[in-house]
Parts: sequence; C-alpha cells; structure tokens
Amino acid sequence: MDRAWEQMANRRTDDEISAQEEEIYSQQCRKIARTMGLDSNGEDPLVQTIRLPSQKYPDHRFKIGYFYSSNNDSGINRILSDAIGIDLHSIFNPLAEEEDFRPDWTLARNICLKAIADFTTHIEQHPYGVVPLTFDPDISPIQAQITSKALALQKLVAMKEQRTDTQPNNFGGWAGDFFLTEPLEVLAIIPGTAGFLDRPDLPCFYIVFQHKHLDFYLQGLEIVLETIEYVLEQPDSDKYYLEWSN
Repeated sequence: MDRAWEQMANRRTDDEISAQEEEIYSQQCRKIARTMGLDSNGEDPLVQTIRLPSQKYPDHRFKIGYFYSSNNDSGINRILSDAIGIDLHSIFNPLAEEEDFRPDWTLARNICLKAIADFTTHIEQHPYGVVPLTFDPDISPIQAQITSKALALQKLVAMKEQRTDTQPNNFGGWAGDFFLTEPLEVLAIIPGTAGFLDRPDLPCFYIVFQHKHLDFYLQGLEIVLETIEYVLEQPDSDKYYLEWSN
C-alpha cells in the first residue's frame, strides 16, 4: 500500500499533495486493498492484534503483546543491556529486514527466564543508575554562561518558575538536567569522558545514583515472559508473529 501511494503521488512529499489529491489517492488505495482482501487501512482482517493486561501487573504500561518504549535511553533495552548484556533483541532475535517475524518462542522463553534471573540479581547487588553529564561550550553556550554557584541557583529557580503543569518535572536539555519532582539520591560524582554526537571524548561527570524504579523494568520483563507463555499455550502457536519496530 505504501509503495502504491508513492507511485501514485510520483514520490512527492505530503506538503506538495493537495487535500483533493490525497482523497483521490486514498480512494484508490482502498480500492486496491479490497481487491487484495484487506480492510480500508490495508490490514488483513484475519490478523488479530494481541494486547492484554498482565495477570501479575494489570496496571503496568507493558501488556501481554505490547512492550512499552523499548529503545530510548530510559527504555528497557538500554537498561537491560547496560545491566546484564541481554535485551529484547537478545530474547527474540528479530530479523533486520522484516517488521513482522515469527520468533523461536521456546528459545525466547529460555533466554527471558535467564534475563529475569540475572536482572533480579543485578537489582539486589547493584540497584544504581548512572547519568553522564557532558560539557562542550561549542555545542552548548548556555552551559558556558554558568560561572558561579549563584548563577547555577538562579538557573534552577528560573527553570522551576518556567515549568508548567503539562511539562515533565524531571527533564534535561541544553540548559542542564533538572530533577524537580524526584531528586536523585546521588552516591558518587566521577569525572571522565564520554562520546556525544561526533565527539568521542567530551569531558563529563558520571552521576551514580540510587535507582528507585528498576522494579518497573523487572516487571516489564516478567510481562514479556507472560507474552511468550501466552503464545506457547495456544494450540496454533506457530501462527503467532511479533511486530517489531526499530
């Protein structure tokens, strides 16, 4: 369907397509979809999406069939990879060229069980997080303007006053990292270097803190296991695919 749209639109951008043209293309796409036995969105009506509340953690953002926010800095992939060297990629081994693929569900279960055990041990022994705070005046002139304790305090007060109820209370940017709702329980501030953009060795401080939310990721991992076991319990488990978004 996407390829048909590109061909009909002569590979023009959305901004160059009028509303009337867009409706014409949409109608033609729906017509193509009907001839292929698909619904108006180009989806197979016989394909069922599974997204169920966890039996163990029904209010968790992870669901049976849906893994929340996996790839960003605070996502489960980054947290697990840094902690135990296993992440969702390791568990499911997605095919790079395909969004929908059929994992080896039995193998995935075994790897997931190991990940749960390893991460549980990690939380017991090292319940910490690490944030690298880099400094580069060429990239961040705002940082270079803070030259005293008083100016740093003024910046904090200003950021608190600028914050609205719709903005996150813990946030970061060029002006700094701010923890206004849940201050970090800092255990160590360690000087070093870190890579950022095309700079491999920017000066930085590594902030080591007591991580209070690692259980969220452990519970998420347990829901991943619930998903796998849900599939394995089905009589037609060989027909279950995973939709992977990189």
